[in-house]
Amino acid sequence: MGTMSETIITVAGSSRLRRNPERARVRIGVGFEGSKRDSVLAATRAAHESLTGSLESILDERDGPVIGWHSEDIRVWGQRPWSQDGTRLPVEFHSAVFVDAEFDDFEALSEWIDVVSIRDGIAIDGIEWLLSHETEEQLQAEARRGAVVDAVAKAREYAAALGLGDVVPISLSDPGLLDNPAPAPQFAAMTMAKGAPGGGGGMELRPSAIVIEATVHARFSSQSALT
Repeated sequence: MGTMSETIITVAGSSRLRRNPERARVRIGVGFEGSKRDSVLAATRAAHESLTGSLESILDERDGPVIGWHSEDIRVWGQRPWSQDGTRLPVEFHSAVFVDAEFDDFEALSEWIDVVSIRDGIAIDGIEWLLSHETEEQLQAEARRGAVVDAVAKAREYAAALGLGDVVPISLSDPGLLDNPAPAPQFAAMTMAKGAPGGGGGMELRPSAIVIEATVHARFSSQSALT
C-alpha cells in the first residue's frame, strides 16, 4: 500500500496595474526680493491673494475643477550678501509661500496655469498625478487579488513540474511576514510622476500613468503517492 509524501512550496505572487490619473495636484510658489521688507511682504501678499482668489472662484469640492487647495504661511527673511571685493552689501529681503491646489479637470488646470504662471513672482513648482480615493482603493483591492492568483498559478506550475498533485494553501502574508514578524508594506510601490517645473504660458501637461503593485508571499503543500 502506497504512502503520501508532502512537499512544501513557497512562492511570491505579484500584480501590477496601470491607470491614467484622475487628479492633478499642482504646487505654486510665490516669491519676491527687494531692499525693503515691507515692500517685499506687500508684493507677496498681493500675488498670494490674487492666486488664492482665482482658485476660490473655481472651487467646488464635488464638481471641480478645483476640488481643494491649501496654502502655507508667508515667510520673509533677510540676507546680507558679500560683494566681489569682500565687503558686506545692504540687506536683501526674500519671501516665499507655496500653494497646493487639486484639480479634477486637466484642461481647466492647463488654462489656469497659462494665466497664473506669467504673473510676476509666481512659478509652477511641480505637478503630482493622482487617482481618486475610490479608484485607488478599488485598484489596491484588485492588485491584492491579482497577486494571490499569481501565487497560486506559480505554485501549481512548480507542483506540476515536480509531478505532484494540486496545491493546498498553508499560509499567505504580506512581504516579509511569512518568516519574519516585522511589519512590511503591503504595496511594493505606487508611483506618482511629477511634471516638469513650469515656465511661462503654454506649459504642456503630460499626465503619467499611475502604477499600483501588490506582492504576497504564500506557502502551499502538495502531495505525491509513494509506492
